[in-house]
Amino acid sequence: MYVPEIDFLTFENLPEILRINAESSCSWSEEVIRSDLRKDSSSETTYIGAFATTAEAPLLGYAVLGREKRAGLLMALVVESLHRRMGIGRQLLVAVSDCALYLNFRRLKLKVRKSNSGAIALYSQMSFIGETVRRGYYSNGEDAIIMSAGLPLRLRNAR
Repeated sequence: MYVPEIDFLTFENLPEILRINAESSCSWSEEVIRSDLRKDSSSETTYIGAFATTAEAPLLGYAVLGREKRAGLLMALVVESLHRRMGIGRQLLVAVSDCALYLNFRRLKLKVRKSNSGAIALYSQMSFIGETVRRGYYSNGEDAIIMSAGLPLRLRNAR
């Protein structure tokens, strides 16, 4: 497992966020990300990044926490393709969980593509449970699985 530096992202991180966002199967528009990161933004989103521990400290991945009613909403979790399967996504999930707890959320929800078996496995390992399916949620008509977990997140089968 690789242990990155975890920190909040700001507008200064926009180029790196956009670079990684472009690799996502659910990439967001640059306008949305710019709007979220502006200092004068009324957005209730929090961007959290995982950085390499080298001198250049490039961004390896990021997560976006929002709100859905009284629960935290994991809006995005993207890890650079070269750094997947190294535990970075799990560490970002833990950071999102900590942030959500700080904001007094007791649950964390998310939507994931039905075909994204790797992400579903990660979320299930971190105690997320599938609640329902939203048919045709994505622009290509693919279904989304709605999952949620109580906070703090717990690693399943941990001893």
